[in-house]
Amino acid sequence: MCCDGVLFHIVKLQPGDSAQALAALGLKVKRKRKQDCILQPCSAHAECSCTIYQARPVRCRVFECKQLHRVAAGAITEAAAVGKISEAKILVGEINALLLRLGATNLRQPLSKRCESVLSEFPDPPSDVATAEARSQLAAAMHALEVLLDQHFRIEPSDSAAELRDRAGQ
Repeated sequence: MCCDGVLFHIVKLQPGDSAQALAALGLKVKRKRKQDCILQPCSAHAECSCTIYQARPVRCRVFECKQLHRVAAGAITEAAAVGKISEAKILVGEINALLLRLGATNLRQPLSKRCESVLSEFPDPPSDVATAEARSQLAAAMHALEVLLDQHFRIEPSDSAAELRDRAGQ
């Protein structure tokens, strides 16, 4: 979920990351607020694997979600972590199904951006009951997913490039 646009919208590049080299590998590198970043979903993410694993950016090398931290600390079992991952994936599946019902087919955007786009397209209130119900379900499911991701997966971002390099062994 860290690569497919569910957890994050962007990955900020760090000193030592070459925007040109990453772009040459097929990543969508953009400049936002004077910072090079990779847009999510990552174009190197294929079938739950990274196609540029050895050349991935520093932030990708050092990212560990809360589930991994908790398993490593012995706070939860691996089975419990797998259960939370499954719970998140089920919600993502439900959201994707609702997005398709509402006409959102562009999978090149992060999940939350697709939801925002679809929800802002419809008049308030929608003109038909089915659309209103799907829209309500989408908003509720996306809220539930965001809460789940914040509680069980996302960590506070570190802005310290030196800390990131140290964790990456550079």
